[in-house]
Amino acid sequence: MEHCSNGDSSGSLFVSCGEVSGDRYSSLLIHALRSRGFDGEIWGMMGPQGSSAGGRSQWDSGSLSLMGISEVLGSVPRLWALKERITDEIISRSPRGVVVIDSPDFHIPLVRTLRKKGYQGRVFYIAPPTVWAWRQGRVKALAEYCDICLPLFDFERAFLEGHGVPCRWYGHPLSGATRETVPADLGQRDGRKVVAMLPGSRSGEVRRLLPQMLIASEGIDRRGFRPVFSVAPGLDPETASFLRGNCEPWETYEGRGTELMAASEMVIGASGTAAVEALILEKFMIVLYKASFSSWLVYKAFVRSPLISIPNILAGGVIYPELLQSDVSAGKILGHFDLYMGSSQQRRTVDESIRATASVLNGGDAPAGWGAAIMEAISS
Repeated sequence: MEHCSNGDSSGSLFVSCGEVSGDRYSSLLIHALRSRGFDGEIWGMMGPQGSSAGGRSQWDSGSLSLMGISEVLGSVPRLWALKERITDEIISRSPRGVVVIDSPDFHIPLVRTLRKKGYQGRVFYIAPPTVWAWRQGRVKALAEYCDICLPLFDFERAFLEGHGVPCRWYGHPLSGATRETVPADLGQRDGRKVVAMLPGSRSGEVRRLLPQMLIASEGIDRRGFRPVFSVAPGLDPETASFLRGNCEPWETYEGRGTELMAASEMVIGASGTAAVEALILEKFMIVLYKASFSSWLVYKAFVRSPLISIPNILAGGVIYPELLQSDVSAGKILGHFDLYMGSSQQRRTVDESIRATASVLNGGDAPAGWGAAIMEAISS
């Protein structure tokens, strides 16, 4: 729901995010800004985490929780109207800076429209689009419209800077907090080790991945392990109810996915931020990706990277098995499960690679770096 606000907001900061991970980054950013003394209003499009950190959510970030080109295309009229309302509000209120997080299909048109309408404030992009993998033409937009890009990975910084985009990198924002995660208290069940099952944080991916994950759970159970399904906190109520209802008789966990992963022996779940969190926690993961047919065609036609999971891209090879589209099957999930769990030597080798890859995410306190960079820019 939108709320009208009047009065002087020249000292405010606009923040916009879409995905659940983006909402987490908005929360980290808001805490960092407050700790550095920013006392203006922080408002925009956020979810529950950004709001809990003290941001004022004028629009719900759940509006952008879309997966794949078909879902995005089907929502174009609604998203276009939303973009117009937001840009008009920003122009009217003239905040000192605009911070957009991830969700490039919405945020690049947003900042382009802002600049064309005359917005003169600073623009910052946290988690900018993966132009190194596809749609490289977006690099020009980032260079033209953004004052500073704040990518999540150092190889992204190097790529963007090489194409004229002003960047700073301070490490991965989830690195410190994820390493300090307190494992979920799941109790004891005959000493069986937990396997974290993460079907995703978006409705489409949950509904596509869950059937084969449920079948795989039967095999995991027969092998003497304990599958526990994550009901992601950011799921819409309908999908969360669908997930709970279909997961019976398996256990579900409704806290943060990182808490469940920290308490687990290994992870099976949707590609995305969860894979990076599993890497930070040094947990082995079987990565699953299943999009609509049209989205998959677009992916195959335009994405240049042969690997889909960031941990594998960082490693320069496969440390996390990737099961894509029709390969998302219970049989293949269990095959990779057995390869990892069945050989202590294989497991040691994989774990060593995971630890080595996780180390490249260390670059300092990313949220603190973001806060410092933004404060410096809007004060100059």
